[in-house]
Amino acid sequence: MKLRMLIVIFLLLTCGAMASGKRVHVPLPADLQGELNGVPYLIRVPANWNGTLLVYSYGYAEAFTDPLPLAPPIVDVNTLLAKGFALAGIHAAGAVKIAGAATDAGWNVKERIENTAAVTAAFRGLVGRPRRTIMWGQSMGGLVTLAMIEKFPGLYDGAVPLCAPGAGTPRMMDQRLDFRLAYAVAFGWNDAWGTPDNLRADLNVITEVFPHVVQQLTPDKVWRWEFLRLVNRIPADPSFYASPVPFLFQSVWLSFAPPLELGQRAGGHVAQNIGRVYILRDADRLYLQNNFGVSKDSLDSLLEAMNDQTIYASDRNARRYAEHYYNPTGRIRRPVLTLHTTGDAAVIPNNERAYRTAVKQHGNPKLLMQEFSTGNGVVNTHCTFTPAQILAGIDAMIYWLDTGNRPDPSVFFPPALGFDPSFAPQPWPW
Repeated sequence: MKLRMLIVIFLLLTCGAMASGKRVHVPLPADLQGELNGVPYLIRVPANWNGTLLVYSYGYAEAFTDPLPLAPPIVDVNTLLAKGFALAGIHAAGAVKIAGAATDAGWNVKERIENTAAVTAAFRGLVGRPRRTIMWGQSMGGLVTLAMIEKFPGLYDGAVPLCAPGAGTPRMMDQRLDFRLAYAVAFGWNDAWGTPDNLRADLNVITEVFPHVVQQLTPDKVWRWEFLRLVNRIPADPSFYASPVPFLFQSVWLSFAPPLELGQRAGGHVAQNIGRVYILRDADRLYLQNNFGVSKDSLDSLLEAMNDQTIYASDRNARRYAEHYYNPTGRIRRPVLTLHTTGDAAVIPNNERAYRTAVKQHGNPKLLMQEFSTGNGVVNTHCTFTPAQILAGIDAMIYWLDTGNRPDPSVFFPPALGFDPSFAPQPWPW
């Protein structure tokens, strides 16, 4: 076992003993800032602390706020403090500069797991043992949330992952490869970028790829974008094309920049597509033919070009790294309540179906609850919840832990709040 994880385990044991024996307290309210192994953390505890600690893990490039995020950007931290919650968060080590990211970023899931466990343990030593601890996070932080509840069921009582890639890192990177292949056959590929499975190490997506994308934003090519969207099972929402910045740019960036950085971190190719058969569903074919006049031969030609490139294999060690950081197992011993937008174009809702399947395989479906939002009333895409929807997830988890009963969706997640009780995510595409 590596030294860092030994340090984390030591903190868990020693801080837990301090909190349960001779408790270490600070005057409340408390704002505690410091560093753990050189990584900045922030803890806030209100005067009316209700005994619940919320530990937050931020998204891929979300840690640009000062102080560091203790909740999703749209949620007012003061609202949570007023409700009596203690809050904790930590900047993860291992972040790097990536063109187009608002701050240092990177697929530093390994470091996030270690640092998150450390700040949770530090809270026990600095403040005291919480009555209950809830792990939550959004986007990549949602994946970290799943890792924490699966790996440390003795440390966390429940988890609320928001728009999480529950299919896991390997399959997410596979889909990013699928996206790049679809882009290549639909719009062409600049060899200066590298190849779809092996991007050039110093490729700048903003200055090199985006200008090519802009050239494809013409009315006669909309059907090609729709082909790319449909073959990748990306939900439809006007925000994908809407001005001033269509979400498709974020989809492109996410399909190039994070996979490139992860490959460098993991030491090789993570994605693979050998054996894949790319298809369009019958309804999608009809949609393209009826709305854009695209011929069957044109669609077949694009699919054939994609299927001719199902030749890419992952590097074993790199794939193993991606599995470790992180491929959810579905082995849960504590309640997990996920929230996902139905129109998520970055982390498609199929991720929820993939995670549910993993949980069912290990016999714990009663510990998993999944609810789906139709967005914030303006857009319905990646993590576009309303503050009320996110707080409903926290309130429902509190109820679940208090009573031992699954929350009633009609009470906590009604359509009036923007939830869709009838939504059923499709299986993982491949």
